[in-house]
Amino acid sequence: MTYWDKDTIRLAQSLNDKLKIDHLKWHKDKGNKYKRSAELISAGLCQLIISCNEKETIDYMEESIKWLKEIKVDQPCPSKNHLFEAN
Repeated sequence: MTYWDKDTIRLAQSLNDKLKIDHLKWHKDKGNKYKRSAELISAGLCQLIISCNEKETIDYMEESIKWLKEIKVDQPCPSKNHLFEAN
């Protein structure tokens, strides 16, 4: 059951698609706290709007806060000759 119209649902999905870290950029961006946090917030928003799933929404939001507070960190993966810098 959802409380939102189709346009709102599509907008949330579109935002989530834009904020997801692309698998081709994962190794470079996985340590970027802003990108990881935005991705998690967007996923939480989708859980709330599309699924009305309070537990998952809270879990995503709490995880995002950990990234912003730098409680959660992930280092970029090394390439063949150098490390990517997390921005």
